[in-house]
Amino acid sequence: DRGAVRADWRIPDHASIALFCAKLQPWKEPLDLLEAFAAANVPDSYLVFAGDGPLRNDLERRVAELGLADRVRFLGFKNQTQLPSVYRASDLLVLPAQYDAFGLVVNEAMLCGLPVAVSDRVGAKFDLVRPGENGYVFPVGDVGELARILQQVLPDPEKRARMGVAARQRMETWSPREYVNGLVRGVELAILGDS
Repeated sequence: DRGAVRADWRIPDHASIALFCAKLQPWKEPLDLLEAFAAANVPDSYLVFAGDGPLRNDLERRVAELGLADRVRFLGFKNQTQLPSVYRASDLLVLPAQYDAFGLVVNEAMLCGLPVAVSDRVGAKFDLVRPGENGYVFPVGDVGELARILQQVLPDPEKRARMGVAARQRMETWSPREYVNGLVRGVELAILGDS
């Protein structure tokens, strides 16, 4: 129940939500998302952190410095059974990681009909993200570009809905077999080169 989850988070139904769902550790770059969210300054938008970790205190301190305490929520750790409701209550998953071999949260979010924005260091960009269709890819550490993505997506419910449908459709066609075939093709290319 999207409305009930949002009510629990103290976020209105009409608002838009950018979601970070990962451990709050430096290489996941949650601070980049916070800075981009502040720079984007989209009215009636919220930022939700689902996860816990060593950067939580730094994030909370920076939220206070930016004057965003009324628009940022920290949910703490959520187990696997709780994540579908977190995804369904949100509008855009953002994974700004310095490195993530795949980023399973991207799969999970897209299965729940959530568009995504991932850094160019997240492996799922190759298999799942179709820029402009079901998500976005931005250069890692580029807070300005991430802010522009938030400005494009968060205030536009029609775009979010369209991209969410495309995200879900992509997951209906993606399979572990497709992933393995892509991995094999990559290894073959690395070994054989372009010959």
